[in-house]
Amino acid sequence: VAPTADFASAHSAPVLWELARAAGYRTAYVSSQNPEYEDFGTFTRRAGIDHLVTALDLGGMAQEQVGAPDERAVDAMRAFIRSVPDGMPYFAVLHLSNTHAPYRIDPELVPYVPQSPDPLGDVNAFHNRYRDSVRLQERTLAPLLRELRTSSRWANTAVVFVSDHGEQFREHGGLYHNHSLFEEEVRVPGWIAAGSQALSGGQRAAIASYATRRTYMQDVHETIVDLFGLEESRGALPFANLVTGRSLLRPWAGEPTMLLATSTAVWEPDDARYGVMRGDLALFGGPEGAWSCFDLARDASERVSRPASTCGDLASIADRAFSAVLGERRGRIGW
Repeated sequence: VAPTADFASAHSAPVLWELARAAGYRTAYVSSQNPEYEDFGTFTRRAGIDHLVTALDLGGMAQEQVGAPDERAVDAMRAFIRSVPDGMPYFAVLHLSNTHAPYRIDPELVPYVPQSPDPLGDVNAFHNRYRDSVRLQERTLAPLLRELRTSSRWANTAVVFVSDHGEQFREHGGLYHNHSLFEEEVRVPGWIAAGSQALSGGQRAAIASYATRRTYMQDVHETIVDLFGLEESRGALPFANLVTGRSLLRPWAGEPTMLLATSTAVWEPDDARYGVMRGDLALFGGPEGAWSCFDLARDASERVSRPASTCGDLASIADRAFSAVLGERRGRIGW
């Protein structure tokens, strides 16, 4: 659902595990993240997941944001997959956490140097620390992918890889994530690997039609719903009228207008940012400032803030979409 969904809708709409169970899948969530951080674990505990494992179960959590060692989560996921009886479909989410600051690394796997865990020191060394952490994640994930690809079930298996956010290393003055809607925080890696029977030729061609196009988290959600075999029944599912994503298994059919925010009714950070994006045009703003337009085709680093009018109708769309959040503050400070 869009980030403007109200609290009741955001907490009532079914999550993917619930849709999967309704479609006959066994479900799992294995996370190396600390479920007590910002209390996000409450959301997953209420999702009716068949097999739930978090950092508190895995152990070895030395720092609350880094979580438990990712390799323990990978091993727990491999054990779950092996336990699923032949013929039983499953939907499993593996949630890795060690690429959160201060970024866990293996001292014997540091291709990017110099590296440092100090966020107040050399930003390039701090960035290298992150890159080394990502390299460790690649090595950690590889055994699971190898096992999946050599299993008897691979022909009917699809793996969707995605991140929930990027990371800023002072490209626009800040660090970490969830503080802006600039590219370094919202542009994330993603790929789909699938066995020979998991996707049809038409579906593979549809995915290819999105090459060079922007896709969004809402699209990832809708793609997984389609993988469940539920897309044709989408209109009958709860809160279907609030869905904004497109299945990437269906051919690209034009640029959507997508609402963006660092804040939702599920989790509301203190310093929220809001925006609208269509193609390469992006409009951003916060509760204490006017909308700014960026043209990423001409200004990929988002260095030139243009007047909102240069983003066409995006400003009026943002005004309508976020009026409930911004209206009172705008009036008070004279927007």
